[in-house]
Amino acid sequence: MSKYLNDIDVKSSVGVVCKSKSFGDFRILEYNGCKDVLIEFLETGYKKVCDSKEVRTGGVKDKLLPTVLCVGIVGDKYQTKINDKNVKEYRHWFNMLNRCYDEKLHLKQPTYVGCITSENFKHYTYFYEWCQEQFGFGNSGWHLDKDLLIKGNKLYSEDNCVFLPIEINSLILGNDKTRGNYPIGVSWHKATGKYCAVVNEFNKQKHLGLFESEIEAFYKYKQAKEQQIKVVAEMYKGLVDPRAYEALMNYQVEIDD
Repeated sequence: MSKYLNDIDVKSSVGVVCKSKSFGDFRILEYNGCKDVLIEFLETGYKKVCDSKEVRTGGVKDKLLPTVLCVGIVGDKYQTKINDKNVKEYRHWFNMLNRCYDEKLHLKQPTYVGCITSENFKHYTYFYEWCQEQFGFGNSGWHLDKDLLIKGNKLYSEDNCVFLPIEINSLILGNDKTRGNYPIGVSWHKATGKYCAVVNEFNKQKHLGLFESEIEAFYKYKQAKEQQIKVVAEMYKGLVDPRAYEALMNYQVEIDD
């Protein structure tokens, strides 16, 4: 039966199974001094060296348990903070998990409902090392994107994700909240009784003309938007992941985007 050791001598308790406060049972494997006690958690097999006080009080932590949103496994290979500030790898990782598994966030941003991560991406160690090999990682204003390579994608994984600058992210984001009942890029021009096509070019609205039908207006918008995306793709050629460049050059604006 597992137990808290309290004031029992840790040195004489090698082999004993003990309780932690929040991380399950662990066994004392070795005692090499009061600051050098090797333990192993029974559930995950995670081993760590701690001091006698942590053992007696059960204040030890199993870093192989999914403690982040009940999904993410931090591990002990890489730091999550430096000088009390989350490192960039951890910020990207936590924000990704938050978008997938935080139900409160889903109430505010329902577009993330149904999003999940790959099994690999649930491990901070794996994600940390993956980040080091990615184009644009660490650049100011660049974000982890799951939508460009596969439209409508709900899976964050090493095969589906790239880092993109905000200029590209904003190009491919939809605008359901402001669109109304018309296709993307189209609005009703009340004064003329026609449909207006407008595209945003580098944070400025460019009017593309008035049209008799919303379909005509949409196709004018589609033509302008796809051309704009190609221009931006060329600007970032060699700076973004080659997969991202190809996806941008082949990007198709759909009427229900």
